[in-house]
Amino acid sequence: MRITKHGLVVAAIAFAACSETTNPTSRDAGALSGSFSRASAAQTAAGAVYLMSNVAGPNEVIVYQRGPDGSLTYDANVPTGGYGTGGGLGNQEGVVRSANGRWLLVVNAGTDDVSVFAIEPGGLRLTDVASSGGDRPVSVALHGDLVYVLNAGSPNSISGLRLGTDGSLTPLAGSTRPLSAASTAPAQIGFTPHGDVLVVTEKATNTITTYVLDADDLPAAPQSYASAGQTPFGFAFNQRGDLIVSEAFGGAVDAS
Repeated sequence: MRITKHGLVVAAIAFAACSETTNPTSRDAGALSGSFSRASAAQTAAGAVYLMSNVAGPNEVIVYQRGPDGSLTYDANVPTGGYGTGGGLGNQEGVVRSANGRWLLVVNAGTDDVSVFAIEPGGLRLTDVASSGGDRPVSVALHGDLVYVLNAGSPNSISGLRLGTDGSLTPLAGSTRPLSAASTAPAQIGFTPHGDVLVVTEKATNTITTYVLDADDLPAAPQSYASAGQTPFGFAFNQRGDLIVSEAFGGAVDAS
């Protein structure tokens, strides 16, 4: 699928769907009693992988050190300042890092807000927690300083914020828009490569919904397109600007 302001061309490629939301194992849960306010300095040397606990209580970013050989070692649990829901979110991109590597954004589905962390040599530093502009945020997208959040509560919606140079989040007035219906089981929100269109996958409607952004970064009315397969889930763009969408086919064995 190639998306422009004037329309899109559809192509189908299917992959298995996945989510970065996780619950720590009992071994990791033991480390929670000694949870850190920051990840250790070691994780920034060779890189890090960030997950989200989404536990029924204080939500946390789970940080793993990434070794030069790609191996992962548990590092720390860092509180987000919000709460999780205690279950799977059926989502993609609930945790995103900025292109310049300075910021980490995390959704808090239990408290309807979004957390921002500065990624520093000493680890993660919480800089702000702001309303998602709706109910039960499950996915967040970042392009430059523009942030859009996907809310899976009733009614489904998207809403925008502005990321400040100090790591603060400011609501973007007039940016909230509905999805194709009030309850679509949405999975992911993301920007096209140029940042002028937003894309949302809707699992329950087998639909991909798009929003053209105006000069003020406000979305036009939603335009919906039938997915090439059932249960469109996560997606990404290739170097040609084609939209590659995973289709879960309701979780049927060997169907996705």
